[in-house]
Formats: sequence, C-alpha cells, structure tokens
Amino acid sequence: MVFSTLVLVTGSIWARAVWNTWWTWDPRLTTMLVLWLIYLGYLMLRAAVEGAEKRARVSAVIGIVGFIDVPIVFMSIRWWRAMHPVVITRTRVSLAPPMLVTLLVCLAAFTLLYAYLLLQRARIALAQNAVEEIRFRLQER
Repeated sequence: MVFSTLVLVTGSIWARAVWNTWWTWDPRLTTMLVLWLIYLGYLMLRAAVEGAEKRARVSAVIGIVGFIDVPIVFMSIRWWRAMHPVVITRTRVSLAPPMLVTLLVCLAAFTLLYAYLLLQRARIALAQNAVEEIRFRLQER
C-alpha cells in the first residue's frame, strides 16, 4: 500500500511537470489505481472480518486478485499503447542519462525503504509473539 501510494503520488507530480496534467485515464495509471484499490480493500477486509478462518479465506481471494493485477499493470503499456512509452526492454534501456540516474537513485531509495519497513514489521511480529508467550504463561498459572 505504501509503495503503491508513493508510485501514484510521485507519478502524478512527474506527469504534471511533463504532460501538464495531474492525471489521465491512461491504461498504466488506471490499472495501477485499480491495484491500489485492491490493496486498500485487502487491508480494510483484514481489519473488518471477524473470525480468523473467514478472514484468512477472504484475504486470500483478494490477495490472488491483486496478484493477478500486477502483471496487468506491467503489461498495460504493451497491450494498450498509450502515453507511457516502453523504455525498458530485454535488450536496452532507452532513457536519457539523467533520467536513468534518477530511476536508479529512486530504485535504491525504494529498496532501502522496503528493507527498513520489513525490519520494523519483523520487530513488531517478534514483540507480538513475546506478548502472546507472556499471556500464555500467565494463563497457565
């Protein structure tokens, strides 16, 4: 959800500067927005559905739909030719050097942010497990 939001927001900022519009209903943008909405629905359902088994089943279905949408987002510029050009292919990257540097810096920043968020999530999970262990031991007494 965090990365999808970042992609949509930074993409809109970039689009405003380049195309003089914040948003167009371009296939890549639209399919990315659909993926963002799927992620949002997934998180909302995880918080709202009562019962662990039912929550897991509903979440799995939404997760599969989101997983199916990822290649659709990627392939959308190849399937429906639109504003976004195909700049990265198997054989070359057709970006101007300053844009390629910007892409690589952003890729590194997103990777570092992902690693940080993953570590934080792992720490939270460990803390939750420790709390559950303490509760279990207290209930045994």
